Amino acid sequence: MKLRHALAGTVALPLALAVASSANAATIVDNAEHQLNIGGYVAAQAAWQMPDVGDNDFGMGLGLSRLNFKYTAKTDAGNVTALYENDYLNGAYRLRHAAIMHDGWVAGQTWSFFANLNGLGETIDIFGNSGASSWANRNALLGKNINLADGMSVGVSIEDRNQTTIASAAPDLTANFKGNFGGIGVFAAVQSYQIQDPDDATSATGEMRMTASASVPVGDTVNVKAAYGMDGDDMAVSAAAQVKLSDQVRTNLMFEQTMNDADNTDSTSIWINAFYKMPSGFEWGGEVQMVSADTGGSVNAYDNSMAVSTMADGDMAVRLQAKYAF
Repeated sequence: MKLRHALAGTVALPLALAVASSANAATIVDNAEHQLNIGGYVAAQAAWQMPDVGDNDFGMGLGLSRLNFKYTAKTDAGNVTALYENDYLNGAYRLRHAAIMHDGWVAGQTWSFFANLNGLGETIDIFGNSGASSWANRNALLGKNINLADGMSVGVSIEDRNQTTIASAAPDLTANFKGNFGGIGVFAAVQSYQIQDPDDATSATGEMRMTASASVPVGDTVNVKAAYGMDGDDMAVSAAAQVKLSDQVRTNLMFEQTMNDADNTDSTSIWINAFYKMPSGFEWGGEVQMVSADTGGSVNAYDNSMAVSTMADGDMAVRLQAKYAF
């Protein structure tokens, strides 16, 4: 299988906000009975694709904008939370989250228990390392998070990634571990799933994949992340470092290497970016991405029409973004 695949709306985008709700979500109601929050952001992007072979392309678009509602009913049996979120990409609205949560239970369309948000690097590129070393899928699921101790939990779920073109009686089975040890975030997950048997179009076959990551703060201004992903015989590793130069300015450097089982399909990506957040809440960002790849290797990107394309060996991209969160 290929680690880089058509994302088809299942990946968390963009990576600059790897949480379902906006950090600046407004509280509309908060009393002894219930709480309602509304959040999201609007964004605009400009991108220059500079291939090693061929002409440069330029495109502008709304990038990715999202809106979410989170309602919590405060009951004697504990809080019951309903989350809904959609986004706007390429002229279409997409469902991101529609889920209910209670006492560790999660049901609906939301982050997969396999989603390695702990390992995501911050990029303007809406793919980043979310499709290889640090998957960030959203699926239909039913799962349970179980607290083990302070800062540690395990989760188990049954999910549907729609990986088969034929009916399959077996759901995707996922188990994960989350831990925080003195500020160091750790995540590991394994997932068993069904895909169409490549040798028999009428049946499905089982596959296994895993991912792991660590997020390590270095002082008050630097955070370093490392992530690993494995799907069959394909592997990917990434490392990212974020430096907060001030309360308004931060910069990121990220590297990812994919090592596929198929010959001549490996690739390497490097992202360098910086963001400036104004006191008003507006945020501006700029990024450069460079790709090195084997003859048949490539990484996902957006072309001048803001549609999914690829970047091959020697290609470079420059991106600018403006965003306002509320």
